[in-house]
Amino acid sequence: MLLMETVNVKPHQCLLDLSMQLKGSIDALFDFAIANGISITDDLRSGSMIWVPDRAIIDRRTFQTLKDEEAIPANAYTTEDEAAIKGGIGYMGIQVDLRVSQNQE
Repeated sequence: MLLMETVNVKPHQCLLDLSMQLKGSIDALFDFAIANGISITDDLRSGSMIWVPDRAIIDRRTFQTLKDEEAIPANAYTTEDEAAIKGGIGYMGIQVDLRVSQNQE
């Protein structure tokens, strides 16, 4: 039986980020999805544990650069982030961002 290591998901990370960080290339993206039984586009929860596929590092230079610079790729964003970026009434929640009051004459 082959044992895989796990990694703790950081805020705003997606499988693409983990593939770059841990294998040096996006070519491991599908390996991460298969190892975890999820889609490549699934949102990951910060703090959750993800299985790291048993695959050799694909691009050692990229992997080492990210490691040396202590860079943690994080390109995903939540629906709250999207609302903050786009803004406007279409992204507001009543009594959350949008206050409704009666006109008192």
